[in-house]
Amino acid sequence: YENGYVRNSELQYYTNRPENARIDNGNLLIQALRDNWNGHEYTAASLRTMGKKSWQYGMFEMRAKIDIRQGSWPAWWWLPNTGGWPRGGEIDMMEYYKNKCLFNVMDGNQKWTSVTKTITALGGTAWSDDFHVWTWVWDSTKIDISLDGVLMNHYPVANADGTGPSGANPFRKPGYMLVNQAIGGTNGGDPSGTTFPVEYRVDWIRVHTWSTADAYVLTVNNGTGGGPYITGTKASITAKGSSGGKVFDKWIIGAGSAVIDSVSAPSATLTMPASDVTVTATYRNGSSVAPRKTPGPKISTISRDCPTVVYNARGKRVAVDNNRYSHLPAGVYIYMRTGRFSRISVIQR
Repeated sequence: YENGYVRNSELQYYTNRPENARIDNGNLLIQALRDNWNGHEYTAASLRTMGKKSWQYGMFEMRAKIDIRQGSWPAWWWLPNTGGWPRGGEIDMMEYYKNKCLFNVMDGNQKWTSVTKTITALGGTAWSDDFHVWTWVWDSTKIDISLDGVLMNHYPVANADGTGPSGANPFRKPGYMLVNQAIGGTNGGDPSGTTFPVEYRVDWIRVHTWSTADAYVLTVNNGTGGGPYITGTKASITAKGSSGGKVFDKWIIGAGSAVIDSVSAPSATLTMPASDVTVTATYRNGSSVAPRKTPGPKISTISRDCPTVVYNARGKRVAVDNNRYSHLPAGVYIYMRTGRFSRISVIQR
């Protein structure tokens, strides 16, 4: 339990009393009261797993019913074990205030990526009469937050690279969960006309984590990323910054048979093989490199009715959508734009 006045100029005093948090008919009932307890006009509860249980990656679900009346500010959210706020990041899987549900991710630079849904859009006041399920899926590549099976916020974890403590990614570190019912404060609104209690009922919170019994180890030399992964899952790898006049050149797989989506990009995604794998970032002198002495692709067909380029690159037939770059492992980029005149650019590097 948190205790006292904790954050956001909220009106409630958090307690560990059964009047504010208890099991009721099989639910966790968090109840905000206007009871003037020990001179505090409003009381409520905030429960957290800090120091008891933390997680790094998994699927997390909560089935709950929230109170959407004026002044109510319930939440289910994540904070880091280390790094503090804001450098350690924040994830708000469920948050409600002022007639809207929020689905938020905040990186270590306090940049918010937020999606909101009004109660009207969700179905009106009757929506809050029922239980709903919030789902949060988190791995090394993404944070996905859904409501009743509908994806609300998709956040690529790589967006937070370099924003955490010491330049780390805050979402590749373990953290803990909080469930709380706040009243008023910076966002909750004025509760003076609301009849209390304000109730937040949690049927269950479930945590699903990936078993490492059949996992394989990714080791990254001269960069970040690593750990046990199940075959076929994706891991983010990031090369260290340039130093001593050298810049990143490419990734080399030293062991195993993993696939890297872009070997020439300092931040890339690796698909785990059915074996341990080691990848190494290589560097070169200077800021440029001479063009490679390899032939460019031969463009064999152009269709303006269906704006694609079809070409052969080392015997491989590829179709490229209009107005989009296509990256070949050989380092060839094809760009086509159709209009009054078709324009095709072939860039070899």
